[in-house]
Amino acid sequence: MDFTIIIVIVVLIAILLTYLIVVSASKQKEGKRTPNYRALFIIGISWLPIGIATDNTAFWSIGLVFLIIGLANKNKWKQETKWSDLPPNVKRFKLTLISVLIIFLVIVFSYLMFKGN
Repeated sequence: MDFTIIIVIVVLIAILLTYLIVVSASKQKEGKRTPNYRALFIIGISWLPIGIATDNTAFWSIGLVFLIIGLANKNKWKQETKWSDLPPNVKRFKLTLISVLIIFLVIVFSYLMFKGN
């Protein structure tokens, strides 16, 4: 089996698991959800230079829109919870997610390095 197929399968499974986690978390919350304008600003400030560097009009234009929306609603930015204030199960989940993403990144990087040789 080609290693690329394995990577695609792992990415699809990760996307599916993330979707299921988000859906279950949103069902537990009651009430109206408000957009996280700070996150939109961060996405915009990340996508804008990536789009300019890669000469990708879609990336820099969407990044610019997110950036403007985030800045226009700066007074509605949510305060981030400090790590020390998080419950233990949320800390464990975040650490697990970060660890899995780092392992995945190392695997993909290693594959690309060996494929080039």
